[in-house]
Amino acid sequence: MQPSLIHINRYRVESFHSDCTSHLSLAVLGNQLLNTAADHAEQLGFGRQALLEKNQAWVFSRLLIQMDHYPYEFEPYAIRTWIDSVSRFFSNRNFAILDTEGRAIGYASSVWAVIDLDTRQALDIKQALPTHADCISPEPIDCPIARTTRARVTADEPAYTFQPRFCDIDYNGHLNSIRYIEHFLGALPFEVLKERPIHRFEISYSAECHYGEPLAVYVSNADDDEYDLELRKADGVVASRAKIILRN
Repeated sequence: MQPSLIHINRYRVESFHSDCTSHLSLAVLGNQLLNTAADHAEQLGFGRQALLEKNQAWVFSRLLIQMDHYPYEFEPYAIRTWIDSVSRFFSNRNFAILDTEGRAIGYASSVWAVIDLDTRQALDIKQALPTHADCISPEPIDCPIARTTRARVTADEPAYTFQPRFCDIDYNGHLNSIRYIEHFLGALPFEVLKERPIHRFEISYSAECHYGEPLAVYVSNADDDEYDLELRKADGVVASRAKIILRN
């Protein structure tokens, strides 16, 4: 049987998946997006293990999540995913987050690269994974979210500092991509996030972070609804940027 070009995983908001508002947390949603993408990639023949055998790995470049509603504690939901396009160095994968009736309550888009684990350099996807471009959905599928925009941070002082610990590090040996999200959220006021759900979250990754290195989050508040953030290393190198737009 040929694997489907559109894949669906089904989940439930467990009590340990919810935040203080009793809704699905953004970080857990990010993890489930990754899980859904990983399951689909396995079915299509270019999952984690298949790449490791060639000393390669998928890495995140960008993620955009836009939610109209977050599922409540114990509520079932589903994530549908498909490959939208493939260029020389990047694969674009989209998602729809569905409620119990199958209606979209949010969408996400992501950009991935394949790296060589020795050189840490991006590979030509069409050469490294010749069948990957054949897995693009032949018919356009709606993913009605605007493209990512560049976060612009003017802050001179950090809002939050930390050093990655054991639980922050993934199998590639650097800061887990979802932990970036958690640390960005940790730089914002608790009262704001408790009262104002995140409507749109954008993140881009530009440098790897490692165990124990000093990191700082800088925040600029453009208005009451929007925050621009940067994660910087001790030498000033920007490792990641994010933009958070709260629901009005």
